[in-house]
Amino acid sequence: MVIKILRDFTKRMFSMFFTSKKEIALGFYGPPNAGKCVTPDTEIVLHDGRIVSIGELFREYSEEIDFSEDKEVYVDIRKDNLIVPSLDPRSLKIVPKRASHIYAQKYNGKIIEIITRSGRKIKATPNHPLLRVSDEGVKFIRSGDLQIGNCIGITKSLSLISSLTIPQITTDVNFEINGKMIKAKSKFHNPKSITIPSYVDEDFVSFVAYVLSESHHGRNKIIFSNTDPLMLSHFQYLAKKLFNLDSILRINKNVPQIEVYSKTLNDWLSESVNMTPQLSGNKEIPSLLMGLSDNISSVLLRRLFDCEGYVPKTVRERGAEIEFSSKSRRFVEQVQILLNRFGIVGKFKKKEIKGQYYYRLLIGGSDNHRLFRDKIGFQLKKKSDRLDNLCEAGLKRNRFYLPIMNLLENIRKKENKTQGEFYLDSKHISRMVRDNRISYHRLGEMARKSNNEVIKTLAGSDNVWDDIISVTEKDYDGFVFDLTIEDNHTFIVSNGIIAHNTSLANRICKDWTGEEIGKVSKVAHETRSVQFKEEVEIKYKEKSLKFKLVDTPGIATKVDYEDFMKQKMKKKQAQRRAKEATQGIVEAIKWLDDMDAVIVVIDATENPYSQVNITIVGNLVARDIPVLVVANKVDLKKANIKKVEAAFPDYDVVGISAKYGKNMDEFYESVFNLAKKA
Repeated sequence: MVIKILRDFTKRMFSMFFTSKKEIALGFYGPPNAGKCVTPDTEIVLHDGRIVSIGELFREYSEEIDFSEDKEVYVDIRKDNLIVPSLDPRSLKIVPKRASHIYAQKYNGKIIEIITRSGRKIKATPNHPLLRVSDEGVKFIRSGDLQIGNCIGITKSLSLISSLTIPQITTDVNFEINGKMIKAKSKFHNPKSITIPSYVDEDFVSFVAYVLSESHHGRNKIIFSNTDPLMLSHFQYLAKKLFNLDSILRINKNVPQIEVYSKTLNDWLSESVNMTPQLSGNKEIPSLLMGLSDNISSVLLRRLFDCEGYVPKTVRERGAEIEFSSKSRRFVEQVQILLNRFGIVGKFKKKEIKGQYYYRLLIGGSDNHRLFRDKIGFQLKKKSDRLDNLCEAGLKRNRFYLPIMNLLENIRKKENKTQGEFYLDSKHISRMVRDNRISYHRLGEMARKSNNEVIKTLAGSDNVWDDIISVTEKDYDGFVFDLTIEDNHTFIVSNGIIAHNTSLANRICKDWTGEEIGKVSKVAHETRSVQFKEEVEIKYKEKSLKFKLVDTPGIATKVDYEDFMKQKMKKKQAQRRAKEATQGIVEAIKWLDDMDAVIVVIDATENPYSQVNITIVGNLVARDIPVLVVANKVDLKKANIKKVEAAFPDYDVVGISAKYGKNMDEFYESVFNLAKKA
């Protein structure tokens, strides 16, 4: 097993000492933390409003790297200051954080596909952790250990940041510029000059919303079709006010439409706003509009829902949900991200109509309906009246629940309170305990009167918990990717799922800090075979290093199948896993012949003698392999580095804190010394 951060640190040191020397083979023995990756089509939300697949993101930052199928690559991107929204797993608040590294590797194995009840989906390697809530609290759990019925974190409150300034045309390559007037250059035509806005305001986002939702957007024209006279006249008004363009009203198959012809407008939208003509299945909101203020975002959403939204006539129709639909999945996910600004969470559904697939965002629950009415609303009276009916219909307040009743019952008993005192009333408590779920509304009411930090944190979180309805394994042979996010080690997928990351930054991954939040897996001996990389390349501060790396299984003193049964595995499966883990330890010992140096990672809060197999220690001594012992978690009161030093009297021991970055300078010096001995 391997801690990737230690691998990263050591690579940096070796890049200084061994650039002209033979490749170094470095073995890592210690706690598990490897192979945490997602597939290249996984789309990541960036703080500036962009949504980029992680495969594209890697290519953007690794253009100068020769990346073949046989390599594993880490790229240091700290100087690029890439900021992403990241959930703090302690406070459960989403904050902007810097991405420090991006990672790729060739992977041949199983991919876990997880689908939630709200229609969110992610594909990841079995070791990739997701945030789960249960009676044990909030923890990161390996995708391979998640089961149907488990609840994972998705975003509820998310605010991105965009500039109100529209990028201006500064060259005359494609345009003739005359003050605030521009005209597209053309060999065969003489396009009309238009005015261009300098800032994003309510008028501009209204125009963009009309174009995205109800318009045919071609190279030289925009045709807006709608049956509502007020919306038609508003579109005409905006074309004239924003761009000084006249429009034409026509009737096409009994549907009124406003036509605006301007090559200059469409060229400017493409160049300055990144809004190019697209087929309906490829439409997306320009990133410039994804992080605006609440009032402007509200107008953008109102116009979109006025055009593409649906509100049922009666509360029983279609499950009484507000619906937004499009042929573009990206477009629908962007609308959900914008709704997150106001705490609104919907569910995704895919529907086939006459051989065409449409993506639907369904907003249910009276809490969501009231938030939508109060924060966004409809301009169209018919839809506004229907929304009022939904809000007063007495529907379920929220479609999401928390499966934490046993946890809450333990807190209640410690506080020595009756159920009526703790839950504020005695209604439905037996059913809540039986079904193991509590509503957000009730938990929020409890948090207002409770001093318990667990209750307050869960009730005030920027996420909700979505239960898994499908977990499937699929064979995969291709590239997988990951990001390292500083401090929080989480990033957000475009559909709202909160994912953990590979830890390659300034400290050891939080997975091994001993906190309640942050463990990757409860399952012992999870890596059960040696993983061998013939050629690893890392780019760091304009230096490039290639070397051999061997990831080894854990080195526990014993492997008991009952350890696996404690994780609710069946006896037969537990025995098989124990056998695999034992074989892995034997294999790890064999690989010592090929090691130039070894780092052994020890939990300083536990008995060191129970963490390291005596056979491996004996083999290290016999082979005279340079060893560095790293005692982690020295920030905790239970930590006892003297015990670790006593257990390894012949080796250098360095104590560090993964959580707080304590003693990292000493760690660097120790790795320098280890490299010299290799």
